[in-house]
Amino acid sequence: MAERDIDKLLSLTDSKYRLSVVTAKRALQLRSGAPSVLPVEQRVRTRNLVTQAMRELATGKLTVGTSMMDEGRFQQDYVRQRQAQLQAQLNAERERERD
Repeated sequence: MAERDIDKLLSLTDSKYRLSVVTAKRALQLRSGAPSVLPVEQRVRTRNLVTQAMRELATGKLTVGTSMMDEGRFQQDYVRQRQAQLQAQLNAERERERD
């Protein structure tokens, strides 16, 4: 993947460093549960999130600095979701202790 579209990806940013940072941030967002913009048939082929992030950038559905998720909002959403999961686990444990 990277070799095929590397020229196109490099044209989206001002340096290889920025491309690697943007790709890594998007891969982290995907790992944390952010929805992918790729069709299902393209996502299933690989479990490598860096490759998936690079494919998203190469398709043009995400652009550097504008279409990517706001990191502050994403972090808040992630924290809220994680707190809800932990609360649900705690409630389930309390219910088991009562029985």
